[in-house]
Amino acid sequence: MSSTVRLFSRLMERHLIWVLLAVLVAVGLTVPGFASLQNITNVLWAAAPLGCMVLGLFLVLLIKEVDLSLESSFAFAPAVAIVAMTVWAPDVVHPVLAVILTPVVGLLVGLAAGAFAVNLRVNAFLVTLATLLVMRGAVVFLIPEGVYYLPAEYTYLGEARWFGIPVAIFVWLVLYGVAYIFMERHRIGKEIYAIGNNEEAAFLAGVKVHRTKILCFGIAGLAAAIGGLLEVGRLQSVVADLGEGDILMVFAGTILGGTSLNGGIGRLSGVFGAVIVIAIIENLMNLTGIEPSIRQMVFGCVLLVAIYLASLQDRFALRASRN
Repeated sequence: MSSTVRLFSRLMERHLIWVLLAVLVAVGLTVPGFASLQNITNVLWAAAPLGCMVLGLFLVLLIKEVDLSLESSFAFAPAVAIVAMTVWAPDVVHPVLAVILTPVVGLLVGLAAGAFAVNLRVNAFLVTLATLLVMRGAVVFLIPEGVYYLPAEYTYLGEARWFGIPVAIFVWLVLYGVAYIFMERHRIGKEIYAIGNNEEAAFLAGVKVHRTKILCFGIAGLAAAIGGLLEVGRLQSVVADLGEGDILMVFAGTILGGTSLNGGIGRLSGVFGAVIVIAIIENLMNLTGIEPSIRQMVFGCVLLVAIYLASLQDRFALRASRN
C-alpha cells in the first residue's frame, strides 16, 4: 500500500501537469483545426512571451518572495529601448543596440526592486506593487498612443522564422535551457532552493542570501523584458497596455506548474508544461469562438484550479516524505 501511495504522490508532485496537458491535447483533437502544424506553431509562438515571465516569477517564488511588477517590466523595458531608439538618441541607439538595451533595462529594474525589498527588509509584495504602478505610468507617459512600424532589426526575434518556426520559440527554449543548467547543475541553483526551504540554515551554511535574492529579482526582470521583446516583435508594435493584467496568468502558470508559494519547491519542467497548458486553453477558446467575457471567467477558474492543485501537491509531497 505504501509503495502505491509513494507512486501516486510522485505522480501528483512531478507529473500532474503533463497529465493535464495530455488531457487538453486529447480534447483539442476533437476541435477542427487544432492539430494543424500552423496552429501548433501559433500556440507555441504565443506561449513564448508568457513563458519568459513565468520563468522570472518561478525564480522569485523559489526564494519565498513575490514580484508583481513583471507585467510592467514586460512593457517598460521595450518602451524605454524604443523611445531611446526613435526619440532620445536615434543617431546613437541603433535597432540592434535597442534589442540589447531591452533586457538590460529589465535587469536593472529587477535589481533595483530586489535591492530595495531585501536590503531595507521591506515586503516585496508592496515594493513590486509600487514599481508595477510606477512603470505602467511611465509607459503611458512615454508611448501614450503606442509606437508602430518598428525597424525589422528590433522585431526580428519576435517576428522572424527559421525553417518555418518562429525565432521566438527558439529564444524561449534557449532561455529555459540556460535556466535548467543553472538550477540543476550549478551551485547557484542549489543556493536558491536552500534559501526557499530555510533561509536561516542557508545563511549558516555560507550562502550569501541577500545577494542571491537580489540576483533572482534581477533575472526575473530580465526574463520579463525578453518576453516583452518577443511580444513586441510578434505584434510588430508596442502599446501602453502591453501585458496589462498578465500577472494573473503568470501566477497561474507558475503555481499550476507545481511551484510552492512557501518557497523551495518547484521544477522548471513543471512551469514549462504549465505555460503550454495555458496557451492551449486560450487557443481552444479562440478556435471555438468563446466570448472575451467568458474567457476571463475561464482563466479565473484556471487560477483557482492552480491554487488547489498546488495545495494538493504540497500535501502529497509531505505525505511521501513521511512514508
